[in-house]
Amino acid sequence: MTYDRAPEEGLATTHHPTHYTHQALIALIVSACITLAEPDTLRTAEVTAQRRVAGLATAVTVQRIDSADIMRRGITSTADALRRMAGVNLRDYGGAGGLKTVSVRGLGAGHTAVSYDGLAVTDTRQGQIDMGQFCIDNLADIELQTLDNAQLLVPVRNMASAVVNMHTPWSLNPDHRWHATATLQHASFNTWAPALTLNKAWRSGTAMNVSSNYFFADNNYPFTLKNGLTTSHLTRNNSRMQRVTTEANVRQTLSHGGMVTAKAYFYHNYRHLPGMVHYYVNNGTERLLEQTAFGQAHWQQQWQRLSVFAAAKYNWQTSQYTDIGGQYPGGALHQNYWQREAYATAGAALHLTAWLQAAYTTDYSHASQNNNLPTDRAVSRDTWLQALALQLHTARWQLMARGILHCYWNHMRHGTAAANAQRLTPSLTASYLAVRAPLWLYLRAGYKESFRMPTFTENYYYHLGSATLKPELTRQLSAGLTMQAAPSRKWWPLVALTADGYYNRVADRIVSVPYNLFVWRTVNMGDVRTAGLDVTLQSTWQPVPRHTLLLAANYTLQHSTDHTSDKLSTWHKQLAYTPVHSGAASLTWQNPWVAVVGSVSYASLRWCNNEHIANTNLPAYAEWGFAIYRTLQLRHSQLTLRADLVNAFDKRYEVIGRYPMPGRSYRLSIKYQL
Repeated sequence: MTYDRAPEEGLATTHHPTHYTHQALIALIVSACITLAEPDTLRTAEVTAQRRVAGLATAVTVQRIDSADIMRRGITSTADALRRMAGVNLRDYGGAGGLKTVSVRGLGAGHTAVSYDGLAVTDTRQGQIDMGQFCIDNLADIELQTLDNAQLLVPVRNMASAVVNMHTPWSLNPDHRWHATATLQHASFNTWAPALTLNKAWRSGTAMNVSSNYFFADNNYPFTLKNGLTTSHLTRNNSRMQRVTTEANVRQTLSHGGMVTAKAYFYHNYRHLPGMVHYYVNNGTERLLEQTAFGQAHWQQQWQRLSVFAAAKYNWQTSQYTDIGGQYPGGALHQNYWQREAYATAGAALHLTAWLQAAYTTDYSHASQNNNLPTDRAVSRDTWLQALALQLHTARWQLMARGILHCYWNHMRHGTAAANAQRLTPSLTASYLAVRAPLWLYLRAGYKESFRMPTFTENYYYHLGSATLKPELTRQLSAGLTMQAAPSRKWWPLVALTADGYYNRVADRIVSVPYNLFVWRTVNMGDVRTAGLDVTLQSTWQPVPRHTLLLAANYTLQHSTDHTSDKLSTWHKQLAYTPVHSGAASLTWQNPWVAVVGSVSYASLRWCNNEHIANTNLPAYAEWGFAIYRTLQLRHSQLTLRADLVNAFDKRYEVIGRYPMPGRSYRLSIKYQL
């Protein structure tokens, strides 16, 4: 087991790490002597330590799921991994091909930054990232940081109110040979997903990772439609999806703690859009082709007191929407969008003293979009972000103060562009070590302001966008704790608990109400307030040797209501698609034969609109899943077999109104690592 940090920074251990180093060295020497003298009497020396849970000592909430957790918790997709994190409200439009966006602590998907290997993934047109495009099997881990970024020196874009960090796995094989991982998945509704990854590490410090995966699904799953006293059993039509993702990564280790990484990425997705379910109508005529290509490079270097980084990225995206119908001139509606973005970031951090650091980071980007609509064909935006931060770090305290200057300039070739904007937003976070080993207890608190500009869709979409929309200004307060202990070294080696209460107030919140997967209506709501509580629990039990029980659970209580005016019909009502209660849990039994996983996700009653109109409520649901898996160690390779039963009790429910979710389904996968 490796150490993330030293015990004084939060590692719950029963002995000092130096003791483990000496113990391992002594065991190695003794074992070598025994091997030389008496080959038949060699015994195994075990060195164990308790791993520090993610975010134990940080001043912000950090939740992390690595590749081992993905298997142990029965997670089937990137969206499913985020659903297992507290504070997350995942909007899912049904099936493998449905749009999946992430809102954290009631702030909307536009406040969630998605970072892939250190740089943000962007969509200037929609302002939200479809998490369904990322294959969970290609990730080393997925992490959620809430309120602010725990790191001092990161791009300004990564200092959002919520950040989803995803990282590529790198080869650690010491033999410097090419290694391959081949995966094949088959699931219900004619779903097939083969994938191949090649990686290699050279003695020169160079490493390479190349991966490609293909996904195909008909997605024609059955659902139930109720209309008064009548119930119809129908099948989702027009849901086919074909997706290809390819990427290549190169990493070069430099002297003096330096590193250069580069990534080339291509994503192609052609899907049929089933649209909303309407009574007596179950035909689909919509198509959507999405393509994304980007290249990025990142350099970092560290000297004794100075750390610097610089990075650049170019992103190109196209989205081509088609709706076939006699009501359109020529028999079809075509809406095509092309967007491009050039982005650069750089920063430096200086150790002023042994306990005080300062950092400055700046980002600049130029984003443009054009389309084939009758108006607003060419718009662009220049963005300049600057951040200045101070961090104090002692044996018990961590404090970080940041100030971010936002500058936006909007341009439009013909017509009136949205207004330019400037804003300075501060943040302050703190963590305090209240209790040391054997029970580690950290207390944290923070305040942050964030500023979000309207997206191109919200400003300019034909007939529905508005160039007069105001930017969102959010003020957030948060306080919480993290606790980790090992009640018993033998049978209860880990229990970890986090609890965070928060209060957010959003002025001029921009609310998007979907017509379908592609068309949105946007308005400003004057004053939205959210009060909530996030709780997570992890525990490990070892009742008998070679048998382990793993529990992971989270719960979210969230009240997000409109406080604009008591004369409005939305006054003090819960925002659309925001459950008051939600959560997830998984329990895993690891044993010498076949590991067994049981999991459940829950959401309470929700509404399809902010007015809570009669018959627009969505009932509460609980979705259960079960999985079994086994890893076989072969001579020079490894084989992993896994089977999942998703929505085991065939619960019929909707996350978004009139977009039914699939019922019971299965998923089989085989992974071969060489």
